[in-house]
Amino acid sequence: MRAKSNLFKTFLITGFFAFGLQGYAQDSQISENELPSPAQEFLSKNFSGKKLIRIEKDVDRNTTDYEVRLDDQTKVEFDQNGNWKEVDGSNNAPIPSGFIPEKIKKYVTENYPNQQISKIEKGARKYEVELTNDLDLDFDLNGGFLRMD
Repeated sequence: MRAKSNLFKTFLITGFFAFGLQGYAQDSQISENELPSPAQEFLSKNFSGKKLIRIEKDVDRNTTDYEVRLDDQTKVEFDQNGNWKEVDGSNNAPIPSGFIPEKIKKYVTENYPNQQISKIEKGARKYEVELTNDLDLDFDLNGGFLRMD
């Protein structure tokens, strides 16, 4: 009897977390005007020839993020203030480089002259960069090379 009771408690707790935590996350499709101004400016400056296909606002507890899909399948993610967090070209397609720190661009150009950056993610401690040949590179927040992943 005790095994059934423990199983029931486990089931209840698992159900609570599975369904309870979903209540905190809300994804909704929004218009371009609803993006924070810095995100709108970033898209206008770096992707002016691209059409915005889908914009999602993701509210999860205390954070809000935005994800934008462009007509070439590029994905751009922004934080709640509209600062870019990630730019991901589809199928290793090169991405615009105007927003990428100069030291990172210079390192890639000098060390991988036949490659371009297809993805960049800015984290709390480093940049993660993927090249068109699937090579992954890490840089510190000042653009200094750290390592190849």
